[in-house]
Amino acid sequence: MLKLSFFIICFSVMITQASPVLSPPQNENSFLTETVDCGSVAQIDLFRRARLWVAQAHPDGKVLVSDKETGDLVVQGLTSINIPRSENSSGGVYQFRYALVIECANRKYRATIHNVELLDVGNGKFTPIRPFPLKSEKDLQAFNTQLGGKFNSMFNELRENVKDYTPF
Repeated sequence: MLKLSFFIICFSVMITQASPVLSPPQNENSFLTETVDCGSVAQIDLFRRARLWVAQAHPDGKVLVSDKETGDLVVQGLTSINIPRSENSSGGVYQFRYALVIECANRKYRATIHNVELLDVGNGKFTPIRPFPLKSEKDLQAFNTQLGGKFNSMFNELRENVKDYTPF
């Protein structure tokens, strides 16, 4: 009986080591997401429009993935926000790096902002914004409002250039 239980334990360890476990990520770093239905537009046209918008809106961004077969497009971009100084906030200019993931499928596209990182001017490295190192709750509210507004305007521009695209 002892040999059988030892064999079962060893076999189960070998199986779990050999095959990957398909599970959702434990640490989801998505900041904002939007899914847009584009009517009767084909996947290849959605992908072409999204790729064209990325080239125009992010000329200095790094394109990490551009796969027309799957409709996946990933670009790494930079943005900055300016939080004004007030009696409750020290204010400042903050620079961020992010990954924009655009997935085109089934006459829809989904745009997601992932891995938003803050530039630490002291050492020149980017650090994840969760948890964000601000001193007061009002600073955090101003930060979220500014950054959320920046990304929402980016999504509106993407929607205008992909869904509401006007051919010439």
